[in-house]
Amino acid sequence: MVKAFEGQKFSSLRSGCRQNRTLFEDPIFRAEDKSLFRSGNRIGKVTWKRPKELCSDPHLFVNGISAHDLHQGQLGNCWFVAACSSLASREVLWQKVGSLHCVALCAVFTLL
Repeated sequence: MVKAFEGQKFSSLRSGCRQNRTLFEDPIFRAEDKSLFRSGNRIGKVTWKRPKELCSDPHLFVNGISAHDLHQGQLGNCWFVAACSSLASREVLWQKVGSLHCVALCAVFTLL
């Protein structure tokens, strides 16, 4: 059984967004610098975008998942990328550990 983080339940979040015809905005992990950095922004101006603002048909993975699909950016999150890459080297492991729910209309994403 999956424990909801800070009481956030995927089905409730999705329903609320659908009813209100709004995109999800996480009140805990806000689109702001302090969500990414412990002690101040080290990389300069950060622009937050939704997947649809980057391309017309966004996908997290295309034709399955591979360890080569994941790359570290400037955030210093190598530990997270390394863990995901290890799981991605065998798709069955990724599927056992995580289930990705994407709702394009509401922009609610969860990794269990």
